[in-house]
Order: sequence, then structure tokens, then C-alpha cells
Amino acid sequence: MKKPLAFLFITAIILCLNGCGSGIAVKESSKASAETKTEEVEAAQATAKAATTSTAATKAVRATPSVPELVLKYGEVNPEGNIDTKVAEKFAEYVYELSDGRIKVDIFPGAVLGDEKTSLNSLKTGNGLLDLYRINTNVLTGYGFKKLNLFGLPYIFKSREGMWRVLDNKELGRAFLNEGQEIGANMVGLFYTDEGARNIFTTEPIHGLADLKNKRIRVPESVLMMDTISALGAQPIPMRYEDLYNALANGDVEGAENPMPAYLSNRFYEVAPYYLLSGHVFSPGIVMMSERKWNTLSKEDQNLLREAGKMASEWNKTEIVSVEEKLKKELVDKGVTVIPLTQNEEEEARKDEEIVRISFTPGLERWLYKIIDIQK
Repeated sequence: MKKPLAFLFITAIILCLNGCGSGIAVKESSKASAETKTEEVEAAQATAKAATTSTAATKAVRATPSVPELVLKYGEVNPEGNIDTKVAEKFAEYVYELSDGRIKVDIFPGAVLGDEKTSLNSLKTGNGLLDLYRINTNVLTGYGFKKLNLFGLPYIFKSREGMWRVLDNKELGRAFLNEGQEIGANMVGLFYTDEGARNIFTTEPIHGLADLKNKRIRVPESVLMMDTISALGAQPIPMRYEDLYNALANGDVEGAENPMPAYLSNRFYEVAPYYLLSGHVFSPGIVMMSERKWNTLSKEDQNLLREAGKMASEWNKTEIVSVEEKLKKELVDKGVTVIPLTQNEEEEARKDEEIVRISFTPGLERWLYKIIDIQK
């Protein structure tokens, strides 16, 4: 019996050793498998991360293309640094952001693309010279506009706050933006701008409105502005804005009228250092777009431009207040004689201008009354 027992013992040991060896092999195999799976997971995660990065990069490229899909040309008569030019730059910035770089607006200040008449004719004909242009509403009389002319009437607005109350009103200001399309002027109004009240400046000393009598005062090529200056007793001289500085320097005219930012940015104080705070007109600017170009845009992009314009207007509202405060001080520092208007002079001027308001509002009385009523 001993021999079989010994045989069984040896056999048991061998089986045990084989079993232990198999366990070690399984553990090593499992470890190898786990390591393989870990490497596979890490590789998969790296691939996913690379794919995500690639997708984000692709989206970024699409969002901000190296070359914009659309470039619009925006004309401005004032030079760089002027509040109207800055508003144009803000508008361009907002358009670029809202379109994720698809649309770019190039600003051409200083009338480099043409004077007011040339620029408006470009919009009307859609000849492609420019796509957008800012114009003061009091210059639109020669293009068939009527409702927008109301904004250029002398002393129609009591204050800046009153003006913006009207411009932000859906029935008036917002609705008037469409007049260029309604009358066949082939212009689309996008948004309004504010560069302040228009005041009169002269080459020779003056002390008040009475001293303007018979003086040759340059005005834009606008019947409305000619009548406005005539009502104050001066002699209006219609002239291109680009010719004004030399005309003042040479004595061809004895004065002109402009908001404070334009007066300073165009350096008119060098040749006409007497600035009368007449505030005879507080008309807003309006940014127009060629209707021909407008019609090539998708509805989405049309809404985008309007939204960017609204944002630019809001920026303008706040900025112009601080700008004027700085400019008033700058006027004095540059040796300009600032002449305030007395209350009696303003009341007299309003009476004198009544004939102008009457002559330009036949058929528009209800709109005129609304403008006045909104400001109460």
C-alpha cells in the first residue's frame, strides 16, 4: 500500500504546482489585458480630444473667415476722430461680431468717396461706389423726402432727450427709416446718429443773433437749411462741405453752421473762432444703405445690420454727452470765443423760424403734432 500512497502524494503535488502556475498565468494574462484596454481607452480619448480640437478649430475658421464673404463700403464726410466717424467704426465692429467675421464694413472718412451729393446719388443709383452713407436729415429735401425733413426743422426738438424720445418711437422714428423705400429714393434707413445741435460760427466778432444780419453764412445744399438761415436774417450760401475751410479763410463766406464735434474735428476754429450757441437745428444724422445692395442680402443679414445699427445708436447716445463736455473745454483752450444765446434771443429765434416750420409741413401736420406731443 505504501507505493500507491507515495504515487498519489507525488501526483497531488504536481497537480498543485500546475494549478498554481495556471493561476499566475491567468493573473499575468489579466494584467496584460487590462494594460491593453487602458492603452486602448487612452488612445480613444486622445483621438476624441484631437477630433474635438479639430472640430473647434474648424468652427473657429468658419466663424472668423480669413476673407469676409461680404465687404460693405461706408462713406462719412467727417474726418477720423469725429463722433460720427466713431459711430461708423462702432457699427462696423458690431457687424463683424454679429456675423462672426462673415461681413466687414470698411469706413471711408473725410469724404474720400465723394461729397454729400455724390454719395447720395451713389446710393440712389446703386452704382457700387459706396453701400452706406451717413447724412443729416436736413439735407434730404432734394431727394423727395418729406417725413424725415420734419427732423431737420428749426427748433423742432426741445432737447436731446426729446429728440431720442421721438427717434425711438416705433410709430415715428422707426417708421420714418423706411421712407426712402416708400418714395422711390432707393435708400434704406438703418439707424440714427447724434452729433449735437447745430450752431453758427463766424470769422469776425459777433455778440448775438442780431449780428448775423446780412452775413454770408455757408449752408448745406438744402432748401430747408437755406430758409432756416434766412429766417435768422443772414444770407445763406449753399456750398460743398469740402470747400468750406478755404472759403472761410479766403473770405468767400463770413461764417457757417455745424455741431461742435464737426467744428473742432475739421479745424474751422482756425479761421472762424467765434462760436454762437444758436442751437437753431438739432437734427439727427441717418445712416442710409443702397436699396439695390440691400436687396442682395438675406433676411438674416438685413436684420443683422439693423441690430448692429441699433447697438451703434445706443453707444452714440451715451458717448456724445461726454464728448460735448470735453469739447466745450477744448473750445476755450483753443482761444475760441463762445457766445451763449440769451433766453430772449432763443424765444425770438423760435418765432422767426415759425414761417419755415409752416412752409415745410403741409400734409404732414399730424406727424408734426405727434413729434411735439411725444416730447411733452
